[in-house]
Amino acid sequence: MIELKHLKTLSMLAQSGSLQATAEQLFVTQSALSHQLKQLEQRLGTSLFERKSQPVRFTAAGQELLALAQRVLPDVVNTTRRVLAEQQSRAELVLSVECHACFHWLLPAVRAFKQQFPALDMQFSADIEHDAVTALLKGDLDLVLTTDLRSEAQLVVQPLFELELVLLLSPEHPLAAADYIQPAQLENATILSYPIPEERQDLFRIFLKDTAFHGRVRHVAQGSQIVQLVAAGQGIAALPRWMAQPYDSQGLLLTKALGATGLWRPMYLLHRPDSKQQHALRDFAKQLQQAAPCSTRLL
Repeated sequence: MIELKHLKTLSMLAQSGSLQATAEQLFVTQSALSHQLKQLEQRLGTSLFERKSQPVRFTAAGQELLALAQRVLPDVVNTTRRVLAEQQSRAELVLSVECHACFHWLLPAVRAFKQQFPALDMQFSADIEHDAVTALLKGDLDLVLTTDLRSEAQLVVQPLFELELVLLLSPEHPLAAADYIQPAQLENATILSYPIPEERQDLFRIFLKDTAFHGRVRHVAQGSQIVQLVAAGQGIAALPRWMAQPYDSQGLLLTKALGATGLWRPMYLLHRPDSKQQHALRDFAKQLQQAAPCSTRLL
């Protein structure tokens, strides 16, 4: 009755907090995800979570299935990796993404890579890592996409493109009329951000580095939740321009350049120098560049 895909979906839903974010991370439509969960609830004869809650709240039955997922899924992942490691004709590459807003353009590049290198099985890590570079150095990952270059002397660094970080704010925000944002205008702001230390966030370590910040930082797990809170006037946020464009075009929020020339950050593909797939990884970097959003600049 209960399949592994159901456990994986519920586990991801618990981590992401919303159906939309879960659908994005599983690369399915939100309607298909809702249909899958509805079928499971019909089989079990009970609801698993409250759909109108934000973030999602699980029922008692849903909590039981989450506990089952926590017991079963790690064993499945570990067993699968051991079996794949024993197949001499097939290799696995595990990719993690530190940029939370990458997934909507990443999938075409992964598909193209699998077509070109069918013997290489590229898998995503179960979670979006906040410190994937450390996991890469330890050998737990094979590839990392990041804008935060660290430990580069120990890794192969392939520059991909530059993305522009823009400030998202509601149309009613006091800064809505500004042509662009200056650092001093944010010194008392409420800033919504991913749960990453401020010293690793470009907004703080680059744009606000010479500004005495007296505002509030509110950590939010998912980009979709950040956008919703910005639109509701609960704070401001710095995110890649490609993520803000759909909401900006609908008038749900505004985007402002950070500084007169904007805040541009390079995106890198990192892997270890001892990788046996150097040629394939260079090709993957090219495919990532080809799939990059139009708002970026190639390096």
